[in-house]
Amino acid sequence: MAIGTAWRRWWAAALALCGALALAGCAAVVLVPAYDEQIDSGLTSLYADTSIFVDRTIAAHGTPAGAYDQNVGFYDGADGRVEALIVRAEAHRVLKDCPSTKVATAALAAARLPADVRGQIGVLPADDCQVVLLRLIKGGFADMRRFHQAQGALGIPPSARGPLLDGGVGALLRAGITVEIAKRAR
Repeated sequence: MAIGTAWRRWWAAALALCGALALAGCAAVVLVPAYDEQIDSGLTSLYADTSIFVDRTIAAHGTPAGAYDQNVGFYDGADGRVEALIVRAEAHRVLKDCPSTKVATAALAAARLPADVRGQIGVLPADDCQVVLLRLIKGGFADMRRFHQAQGALGIPPSARGPLLDGGVGALLRAGITVEIAKRAR
């Protein structure tokens, strides 16, 4: 009986070791970073809010409701939201779980981005996750704010919709969303 018990113990230990090695082998290879739902949903929400804001202010063009001074809160809120997303992206950079340049490049190539926006993004550094994109988005909102401010009491003219949403900050937001979805798909 002692040999049978020893054999069963040896067999159980061998199976446990094989199972542990199999799990360790799976955990050791991480080719794509963990998808960050908060960055994805934050960017998606920000894109929707920006689109609604631009359409609303265009509809109010030439009225007090469309004036920059009446809409400063949107820009302040967008800045705060982008800053929060930058902090999350920087945390991923510290953890060294940013997407590979190959994944980000493929995602951005598939996105509908105007050439000037694509040139502005360039090639994302492998260790910068979405930090570079989020900082560009922050700059896009700053550009939109300056444009709106320069329009003063008139607000955003209808002719600015395409440059703001198809290009500008809208295209940068789409690029950020695209990279995050590419991370989720991997």
